Amino acid sequence: MNSSRIEYFDFLRGIAIIMVVGIHTFVAYPIDTPLGVCSAFFRQVLNCAVPIFLALSGFFLGTKSLNRWDEKYCFWKKQIPKVYIPALIWSFPYFIQNVIQVQVGDILIKQVVALLVCAFSIYYFIALIVQYYFLLPMLQKYKHVMMPISVVVSFFSILLITYISSVQGIQLPLIVYAGPFTTWFVFFMLGVYYSSSKINYTIKQAVSIIVFGFALECIETYWLNTNYGGGYGIKFSAFIYSIGVVMFILSPKVKAFYTHNKLTSLIAYVGNIRLVFI
Repeated sequence: MNSSRIEYFDFLRGIAIIMVVGIHTFVAYPIDTPLGVCSAFFRQVLNCAVPIFLALSGFFLGTKSLNRWDEKYCFWKKQIPKVYIPALIWSFPYFIQNVIQVQVGDILIKQVVALLVCAFSIYYFIALIVQYYFLLPMLQKYKHVMMPISVVVSFFSILLITYISSVQGIQLPLIVYAGPFTTWFVFFMLGVYYSSSKINYTIKQAVSIIVFGFALECIETYWLNTNYGGGYGIKFSAFIYSIGVVMFILSPKVKAFYTHNKLTSLIAYVGNIRLVFI
């Protein structure tokens, strides 16, 4: 598929940005109240935000020529500093704040490590995307094998994360459960795969996965929340829902329905704020 920069993809990025803002401003209410049900419902809609970003990244990066070592080296040399250096700069205030609050010794060393691996706040995403940069040549070369592998790896990863964090009640740092490439593998791989492969599914099939996944999301969220608390974010059902969303937005038929107007162009403008990881 043609991955040239067009307004439709900027619009998708804009939607994903708005969704991320929604995720980080979400307030949970008791799920057995009307307000709690409504807030939980809309929170589930937003769970596809990060998968959209990753799928678009894979879609645009998947067509790069990375067959020779010099091509790989030039790509890594150019792309990694563009995301890693800004992440260090924006993470530094968190680092200073934490250092002031602790004593010297092994805790200080932990803060340095956290800074270097982008473990502060939402900058786990930078560590995540850098891993995909390194994996990209292999993912391109063996895409037909890596596509099913990515599905299995992601689903086992999210099941393990849900069990540890929700069922066992162990609070994992964001970088631990969201930072490894294994967690979101399927979404980046979907982008890579369909950047150079023919779309072989229908809109109806994509919508069916969305509806099925979203229904499971609502059920799983209620079950997790009533039994263990929380349960609003990433989970097995959210991944099914997000796969359907990614398939839907990458469909050329859906792209053909995109209409330029004041609202869509405004959202596309938000998405056109250059995202260095794409």
